[in-house]
Amino acid sequence: MRPNLLIKMLTIGGLMLVLVVPLLMIQGKISERESEAWQVGDQIARQISGEQQLGGPMIVVPRTVRSWSEKPDCEGSGCMTVRHHIELDSLIPDSLSLDGDMQTEMRYRGIYGVPVYRTLLHLEAVFPANWREPSSDARVVSSSSPLLLFQIRDLRGLVERPQVLVNDVPLALMEAEQLPKGVGTHAIAVALPDTLQGAFTVKIRLNLNGTQSFGMLPLAKETRMALRSDWPHPSFEGLVLPVEREISDAGFTSQWRTNSLAAASAIHCARGDAACGDADQALRVRLVQPVTGLLSSERALKYSFLIVGLTFAAFFLFEVLRRYPLHAMQYLLVGLSLAMFYMLLVALSEHIDFALAYACAALACCALIGVYLMAVMRSLKSGWLFAGSLLLVMVLIYGILMAEDYALLMGALLLFAALASVMLVTRKLDWYSFASVRKTGQESLLKERNMP
Repeated sequence: MRPNLLIKMLTIGGLMLVLVVPLLMIQGKISERESEAWQVGDQIARQISGEQQLGGPMIVVPRTVRSWSEKPDCEGSGCMTVRHHIELDSLIPDSLSLDGDMQTEMRYRGIYGVPVYRTLLHLEAVFPANWREPSSDARVVSSSSPLLLFQIRDLRGLVERPQVLVNDVPLALMEAEQLPKGVGTHAIAVALPDTLQGAFTVKIRLNLNGTQSFGMLPLAKETRMALRSDWPHPSFEGLVLPVEREISDAGFTSQWRTNSLAAASAIHCARGDAACGDADQALRVRLVQPVTGLLSSERALKYSFLIVGLTFAAFFLFEVLRRYPLHAMQYLLVGLSLAMFYMLLVALSEHIDFALAYACAALACCALIGVYLMAVMRSLKSGWLFAGSLLLVMVLIYGILMAEDYALLMGALLLFAALASVMLVTRKLDWYSFASVRKTGQESLLKERNMP
């Protein structure tokens, strides 16, 4: 008698493994759609501009430096050769402040979109009085005229030519071919006048476009950044978090403050290479999109085997307690309808809100299962009781999806409740008699259907 119970349980386990195939196909479809969404974002970024990051302003002085090297395979006093190369000597300002306004919008291609922004930025930097002091390095042969240089990660985002004022006097920008080697391809520079002496103030006005994120490297002894935007979902990242921030449905305002001690690694990098810029060392805000339908569908799919397992367990208990045998094909069809729930969820969530998509897919699949089980079990009450119970489980799963911080706790409680229910319902059941009960139930069913 006992082998029949084992065969039934193995059959149910095999059916769950069979359902892995459609569920994996749905997972593949989600990954494919996520890849398409990422490609759309990348295409829009290439046509507008990418994520923006500012570096500077700082003073850069190209210096010709002497170095010695030994000739290979040479012995004696004449084996040393002198070489000259260009090095960039950098000086950061005493203070740097940025004040900016960011206007955002969503740019779509098909059904996928990415947040883009347009910023109006005002930078002000104060340089010390000793900035013209000659280098004390004995290797320096000569020095070129000092440059005031700042960097923009994606120059395509410039709506207009930046305005640079030194002591409120506008200076002309240098063209790309005039820049010295080593400053990088993202640099913008002006030549400082020979008559400029002592401490001076630099003001820069930028009209800059970008996508998804904006940041600034704190290349100063004291750095302050203030940013205002109409985007309601910011994510603050990088070196330090804002010291002040306000977030509402109308947007956000934020202020950063830091110093050269906290930003030592970024400043050290900049002094060694004017083209250096590490995103992790920047003061950065990212325009985060609310949880998309695809991401929510992917999270929901992780609970697919929980729903299928609970449904099959309920069917199995129905067989045991009500002495009503169910065929493996009936298990499989109900399992496929649950897999269809996730396919509908993915398709609908691309066009409507995820909550509405979840409700429509759940109601459609539970209604289908209810109609089917009503005929299979020859009982209106039993069929819709199963469908209602399944809908309740889906509602609980939706609650777990929305409660991200408590998802593990709620999932564990749901599993514990399901296991406790099974144990309480079957605590007096004689499992050894299941095979004979099942046989009697099959005979009764055949008699009801008037079959020999």
